[in-house]
Amino acid sequence: MEAKFEKIRRQVNSKLENQKLYARTLIAIEEMTTLQATASESEVTGALLYLLNEVFPDMPQSVLRSKFNDIMPVLEGVYELHKDEQPVVRSIIGCMQEVLANQDATVWTMPMAKKAYQMLLILSANASPKARKGAQDAVRSILSRPPPPCTVHPAANMTAEFILRVLHETTKSDQHAAQQILALLQSIVPYWPPNQFSALCQSLLQLPKFNNIFLTKATFEVFETMFDAQETDIDEPKFAALLRSICDMKPAAVDDRLLPTWLMIISKAYPAYAKMNPGQCGADIPTVFTVIFNDFQQESRSYKNIANCLIALIDYCVTDDMIAQANPGIQQIVSAAESGLGVHFQRAWTQVMAVQQALFKRLHFAAAPLMNGCVALLGELRLSPAESYKEQLDKTLGAAIATMGPEQFLNILPLNLENEGVGRAFLLPLLKTYITNTHLAYFVNVLMPLGDRLAEKAQQATDREMGLQAKVYETLVNQIWSLAPGFCDLPKDLTMAFSETVAERFSSLLYSQPDLRPTIAQSLQFLVEKNQALTRSAANDEDLIKAYGISKTQAAENLAYMSKFSVNYLAVFFNVYSQIGAAYRGFLAEVIKSYLSVASTEDVNSTFKKVLGLLSQALESGTPAIHDPSMPPPMSHTMLDLAVVMVPFLDMESLELLYNGTVTTLLVKEDEPPLQKKGYKILKHLIDSPNGRQVALNHIDALQAKVLEATASCTVSARKDRIKALFAIVQILPESDLHFIPAILSETVISSKDSNEKTRNVAFSLLVEMGEKMKQGGIVKNSRLEGLDESVPDAMATISEYFTMVTAGLAGTTAHMIAATITGLSRIFFEFKDDISPELALELMQTINVFVAANNREIVRAALGYLKVCIVVFDDELLSPQLVDIIDNLLKCSHQTKNHFKPKIRHIFERLIRRFGYERVSEAVPQEDKKLISNIQKRRLRAKRKKAATGGNDSSDEEGAARESAKKMGSGFHDAYEEVLYGSESELEDSDDEQQKSTGKQKKAQKHTDTFIREGAQDAPLDFLDRSALARITSTKPQQKKKQALKAEYNDEGRMVFNESEDSGSSDEEQEEEEDYYMQAQKSADGFVRTEQNKIRFKKGGKGDDDEDAMDVDDQVKRKKKVQKKYELIGKEYRTKRASGDVKMKGKADPYAYMPLGKVIKKKGRSKGAKVTFTGRVKR
Repeated sequence: MEAKFEKIRRQVNSKLENQKLYARTLIAIEEMTTLQATASESEVTGALLYLLNEVFPDMPQSVLRSKFNDIMPVLEGVYELHKDEQPVVRSIIGCMQEVLANQDATVWTMPMAKKAYQMLLILSANASPKARKGAQDAVRSILSRPPPPCTVHPAANMTAEFILRVLHETTKSDQHAAQQILALLQSIVPYWPPNQFSALCQSLLQLPKFNNIFLTKATFEVFETMFDAQETDIDEPKFAALLRSICDMKPAAVDDRLLPTWLMIISKAYPAYAKMNPGQCGADIPTVFTVIFNDFQQESRSYKNIANCLIALIDYCVTDDMIAQANPGIQQIVSAAESGLGVHFQRAWTQVMAVQQALFKRLHFAAAPLMNGCVALLGELRLSPAESYKEQLDKTLGAAIATMGPEQFLNILPLNLENEGVGRAFLLPLLKTYITNTHLAYFVNVLMPLGDRLAEKAQQATDREMGLQAKVYETLVNQIWSLAPGFCDLPKDLTMAFSETVAERFSSLLYSQPDLRPTIAQSLQFLVEKNQALTRSAANDEDLIKAYGISKTQAAENLAYMSKFSVNYLAVFFNVYSQIGAAYRGFLAEVIKSYLSVASTEDVNSTFKKVLGLLSQALESGTPAIHDPSMPPPMSHTMLDLAVVMVPFLDMESLELLYNGTVTTLLVKEDEPPLQKKGYKILKHLIDSPNGRQVALNHIDALQAKVLEATASCTVSARKDRIKALFAIVQILPESDLHFIPAILSETVISSKDSNEKTRNVAFSLLVEMGEKMKQGGIVKNSRLEGLDESVPDAMATISEYFTMVTAGLAGTTAHMIAATITGLSRIFFEFKDDISPELALELMQTINVFVAANNREIVRAALGYLKVCIVVFDDELLSPQLVDIIDNLLKCSHQTKNHFKPKIRHIFERLIRRFGYERVSEAVPQEDKKLISNIQKRRLRAKRKKAATGGNDSSDEEGAARESAKKMGSGFHDAYEEVLYGSESELEDSDDEQQKSTGKQKKAQKHTDTFIREGAQDAPLDFLDRSALARITSTKPQQKKKQALKAEYNDEGRMVFNESEDSGSSDEEQEEEEDYYMQAQKSADGFVRTEQNKIRFKKGGKGDDDEDAMDVDDQVKRKKKVQKKYELIGKEYRTKRASGDVKMKGKADPYAYMPLGKVIKKKGRSKGAKVTFTGRVKR
């Protein structure tokens, strides 16, 4: 390094300016006094200051404090010499910022620190734009870092005095400094000294008097920031006076520059005032609200800002006392909001309705009767045919329904479904969406009878064969009953309104109305679940009553009341459950769970015993399975599904009965796969429940034996649920029964290669869970394994022992078993990579590496996946010695499998190049395979350049991130394993194969999208205005006829003989004979097309065609043959048969072109006789 520095120093006298600058800068850094010595040389000074500006933020605080007295005089002296050079000034500002911000409180009492800080303040007001911005940032940075133990920076008062002095000195002709200082003030308001806020407000209030729109806007922005500050010294009277002054400065509604900022001030100032004095703020709000609301009448682009300000005033300044007492203030606000629906406010109706929605939500239960007039006006607007405000109207009406309740709402806007008044059936969908937390009695006493009457009318219309009217009534009935879930969502009068009569009506609807079953079931479910959620709430009763009108005690009483109906309802649910197809009864299972949770233990168990009895009878009868999902399944299947739902709510005795029946009867149902599947599902749910887990532990030995016996009889459809049951059993295995793990290990490994994705995922999870169990320790009693005698010693449960068990599958007799074992090893190796020894990990990789060169593709695929995991997970110390063997086997694999695993092998090579570099990998590749690795490197670099051009991350960074994420991911992160194995795609995505695929796709797309124009006989341009133009547009590319070369003939002397006249004539005739007249009729301009009326229209090729030429298809059409024009060649008697050209004939004129002059000079009239063309042909 010293040699390099010396080389740079020798360049100080170089003729090149760039070399000289670097040399002088280095020397200046090494000499402490160089900055002063070179103060007059701007280039070196600027470079030094820029360097110091970059270095100071990383300097230790102690160094900056100790060198303060040396640094500041130098910086000040340099500033005096270079104050006109902006780059130098900006660097000086950055240096001063870091030096001053790191000083302690005692330094700020020194004149030197104050002088330097004063210079920053002056620059923040009067410097050039960039320097001014830098100075303002420096001041803010310094004030935001007060030296401990100060909470307010010592320079804060100095800053306040300077800013106030600048604001006081502002005149009508000199406002530039004030505008710049306001920009600084806006950024340092959070650090303003609290005792100076009153003086600041007084100064700010004087600025709008200058009528400078930019100065006023900046003042408003400072006020906005100031009201966000947490602490101020402004007492309540001064704050109120300040608000009044701000209100007096209200801009006009059409002032789109100042009004949004002023509205933002109001929306922040009055909520702050409400915290000081809620009563007085609530008294002042109606006037302010009305003044701002009236701006909606003016045409403005600030309607949204006005609405946001009014919504903030409603949310934070309208007090609960105002609402409870309904004082004149709240009535004034409601009256103003109601007036907003007048025609003068029509331009702003969307924002007015947003304000009304906020008012509805704030008034909540008190919205009726305060907002009744507003609801009536909204209802009238909703009946108007205009669609402009329909969406916003529906939201506002919905807010009214949710707050005042459907009873009060429908009293103002009745549905009128029976009488002759204005019908409002459109309100039913709104009611369904917004009804909640209301009185159930209204639905029971009003809407249910209305639905019954409409149902009678529907029946009467059906009897009269008035189908359309009957359908309308049926739709209304269904819409009325769809309101039931909203009324049952936390009703306030549950115990009073939900009587036995209502309960029976709901039960009868479950039986008689299949279409209403989901709605009724959801209603009954809400009656239980919503009250349960309220009892579990962490809020206190006062807040709950304020929000919902119900306390936790009332919610508990509601649950106790509903438990009285649980037994009867469970019977109804079970009966209906058995009548519905398996694919459509999921909603009933949720309702059953809800009512099982509120039923007593005795009722639940007695009900379960009935279910168990029905299950036994159904199993004995042996009803065949029904494969139609829309039809109810057999009774045995239904009872088992109900048993699964009831498991978490059963006691030990019932669970004992269920366990015995499951392991003895269902697990061996090989001839009935659905029953076997449900048996494993019951076993899994049983072990997951607390009581069921205890039952399983009591019979753990018998359970293991039964499950192992059922291994051979497990059907394919039950395999997933069996693996889930095994997972649950492994979780509860005691440490002395770990022999169960090797007993089910082979089955789990095979399941990891199952065709069902869910089965594979569960099998992987089971492999990981067994590893966790072995890692926790215990004893593996090998003598209890099948096929081993009692003399086999026991083994201690360790993670290494577990890997040894799994690797035994590598000796399998089938390729499927070996591939499954390798796949399972890759999963558990990724999970427990940090728990096994490096020697074991290396041995595993060496073993699997051998399989990479196997002949079986299934084994090779699994081995490549394991190798990829190793490359991502292994450290360089372990992977580097094996690099040659890895590359050797990869090359053997590429030779054997040809292109089958080409992308995988290429991706692995790419990862190796990322980790070890191209040179290292290339050295390990034989010469005959250099081309492969060279191609990979070229394409890798190409992709890297492309990614760099698009701003992507470097591939090496991605590789490091992949290894770090693999190390951080702990147990249970199955997605991380999939990311390593299947994700992290190669950066060489633009491979040859993919390019071919993409090219093929592009050609295929082009084939379907391209269109072509078929030229006519005379190669004339296509006239798109011609009616026959469409016939010459085709989706296939027309092929041009190629002119065949004439075959030459030779005479006896060996000379070529060209028979042009005869050959050409004969060839033309042959071509005419070989023409396809059908295709010619279809494609030529003289063909025909079919019209929409299935008529034929001939294509004459002219623009004057009309529909009169169309004729019926069935008519026989006789078309005149087109007379071909005959031509006679002039001078053909002079043509020779043996060579090209003309010859002279005895007794005849020379072979030149002779044309009658009379025919040439005649200009008008028709010529009589032959016409001579430019090709020498005579047209008769």
